[in-house]
Parts: sequence; structure tokens; C-alpha cells
Amino acid sequence: MLHFPDVQLFIRVAELGSISAAGRALGLSAAAASAALKRLEQRVESQLLERSTRSLRLTQAGEDFLSYCIQAGQALDEGLAALKQGREQLSGDIHLGAPSDLGRDCLDTLLEPFRQRHPQVRVVMHLSDGLIDLYRNPIDLVLRYGLSEDSNLVGRKLCDNRRVLVAAPAYLQAEGHPESFEALIGRNCICFYRNGELFNRWRLLHRGVQREITVSGDRAADDGALVRKWALEGRGIAYKSRLDVQGDLDAGRLVDLFPDATYDASPLYVAYPSRRYQPARIKALLGYLDGVFRAGAS
Repeated sequence: MLHFPDVQLFIRVAELGSISAAGRALGLSAAAASAALKRLEQRVESQLLERSTRSLRLTQAGEDFLSYCIQAGQALDEGLAALKQGREQLSGDIHLGAPSDLGRDCLDTLLEPFRQRHPQVRVVMHLSDGLIDLYRNPIDLVLRYGLSEDSNLVGRKLCDNRRVLVAAPAYLQAEGHPESFEALIGRNCICFYRNGELFNRWRLLHRGVQREITVSGDRAADDGALVRKWALEGRGIAYKSRLDVQGDLDAGRLVDLFPDATYDASPLYVAYPSRRYQPARIKALLGYLDGVFRAGAS
């Protein structure tokens, strides 16, 4: 069993870059601090610090161990805060990333019961259709269509989802309903930039045949909400996530062009760093999102 004050001292040494300074901050002499660090290294059976007369730095083992020590400290602070409150009343900020269209028109409404249930928790929304870096940005959780092959991220699938080809009734009245998927080549198609690349290769399975075409149009955007706006205005045909436009389809504001086709899969995931400590408020939001989307899929 590790002696937690030794762990706290190790964290302060990493922060201050000095054993004596860390010892003073914790009310220890330089000799007592050195002895505590040696005791910690013996317990973990690894050299955590490289010492010299002029400098001190963490070894690779020390850097790896430090991240776990910090998480342990955060977990302890969270537990102490819960005990002081006398019950598990969640509080604090949660930074949540999401695609722009999903965040504005679906997620914001879905989160309202969670906000009412936990009034001391503030959900800070970060909306972007680009790939959000969870390590360079202060994001706790991010919703994504599909999941990148990042071994440092944990991905949990919230629901199955597919894309859908849509157009406004006004557009179809003016231009006519396309007779086939290939007929889209001659139509004004609203394209979407995804992570800096133009998404203009559209695919679907129609009448037992896998089809793929390259489309073009007079406008494109890297913002899904703008693509949806143009489609609603009758500017052209869009290939959207069904989750983004299901309300429009149900209300008749948009039309599914090929309802008998099987469109590209685009499942919705929630992702978070695998080695980052999760306070109770974040775990609560994870559970809430999982329940809401599973209920919607059933």
C-alpha cells in the first residue's frame, strides 16, 4: 500500500522541479522529503526521478506514474467534496463537444431534463463539425458520428444511425423528383466539408445494387447546420445524418428521396480520454446520454 503523503510530495516535486521546494510547501525538511521519495520508489519498484547536483527531472516511468497520481488526487478531492455535501449533489462544469447541427437542434433539447435534475451542473457546449482534439481542448466528452482509431480514446456507441438524401418539397416541385440515384449527378447537390475534405462521393445500396457517384453543386460548407438550412430553403439536395433531420422529415419540411434504399451507416458515439479521471458529474451525464439515445432507438 502506498503512503498517500509520499504521492502528494511526488506530485509537488514534479510541479516545482525541486525536492527541497516541494518539501517546504508540505512542511517537510529536505532530508525528510528525500527519504519519502526514496520510500515511494521502493514501493513502486521503479526509479521515478533522475537526480543530479544541478537538475532534477522525471524518468519515463516517473512521467507515466505521475498521470495516475494526479488522477488519484482528483478522485480523492471529489470524494471529499461529496462527503462534505452530505449527499451526492453534483456540481461543476462539463465541457461537451458535438456536431453543430446535432448540438443545436437535438442535443440541446435532450439535455434539458439533465439540467433540471442537476441544477448545480453547467453543461458547456462546444459545437464544431471538425475533429475536436480532446487533449488540446478542455473537452470532457465529445459526440461523434463514427469513431477515429485513437487508442487513447474510449468510445461508447449511443445509437445506430444512417445518412439520408433529402430535399425540400419546394425544390422537388420546381426541379422534379430524381428518378434514380445516378440522376443526382445533374442536380444541385449541397456538399459538406468533413475534416478539411470535400464529402462529394455519395453512396447507397438501392434495389440490391451498391451505387456510388460524385456530385457537385453551387455551394458547400464545413458546418452541418448551414447545409441543413440550405436544404430547408430549397437550394438543393443534401446527404445528412438522419439524426440531424429526423424532425424535418417527420414534419414534412424535408423529403427522403429514396426511402427504399439503405444509406451509409453513421453511428453516434460518445468519446473521452481513456486515462483521464472522470468526476461523478461526467459519469452521470454519460449514463444519461446512454439512456436517452437507447430509449429513442427502441
